[in-house]
Amino acid sequence: MKRVRAIRFDARSSLPTSAACVVANGVRETLTSLFGTPASMRICEPTIPPAHTWPVILRNAMLYRVRGSVVDAALVLRTIDAIAIASTIFGELPCTVSTVRELSKIEREIIDRTASAIAANLGAICGVRDGHYAERMGTVGAFVTYFDLLLEEPVTASIGIALSRDPAPQPLVHFELGHLASVSIGVVASLEIGAVEAGVIARLAPGSILSVQSSQLSRCALTAAGRPLALGHCGVRNGRFALQVDSPRDARSAALL
Repeated sequence: MKRVRAIRFDARSSLPTSAACVVANGVRETLTSLFGTPASMRICEPTIPPAHTWPVILRNAMLYRVRGSVVDAALVLRTIDAIAIASTIFGELPCTVSTVRELSKIEREIIDRTASAIAANLGAICGVRDGHYAERMGTVGAFVTYFDLLLEEPVTASIGIALSRDPAPQPLVHFELGHLASVSIGVVASLEIGAVEAGVIARLAPGSILSVQSSQLSRCALTAAGRPLALGHCGVRNGRFALQVDSPRDARSAALL
């Protein structure tokens, strides 16, 4: 017997991975310029971390706010990663980077400038804004979406990016009335002629004639898949059965007609 996993619902980010990739490419080019050597990185899929995981994400991290016209972003640089990036900019080998000390005043200044240089690449997710720059902040507050840029060469480090809100999901397909214009719909016109005894119905045979009063011809109904569409007069026009629509059954039917 195959195992059936329990169903669960997870919050998924609506931030397109393509937009995050645009940011990653820009950051990679920026770091390549700062390092003086080609940089390579991987990107993690944007997520909406549970509330209890944010303290872990922000632990021992330097935070920078980047204000945008659509959403605000925050750069999350953990101390160990900031030291690695600053040391690489100074030309130090990754193996000589200390992981237990605090940044010096000069290193902190370098990281501030690096954060501002990275902030210039966040327009794809924050919206266009004149003079993107990064400002120090103590906490990210109520930020929602998060993804990591994992730097692999010339040094191993992580750059986190958080957004103040998740973008609204965009519809994948847009339908207009014109798209349905060529769709065929089977409709049925029926005429109510009143009550007929069951015995009369049982004796009906091909060629049998049921009398219909002229006043009853105004009680014809047009339906599609069992749903009423319109009411009107039925009769014959140009040798074919026809229905003259007098009124839609309801406002929704009027739109269909």
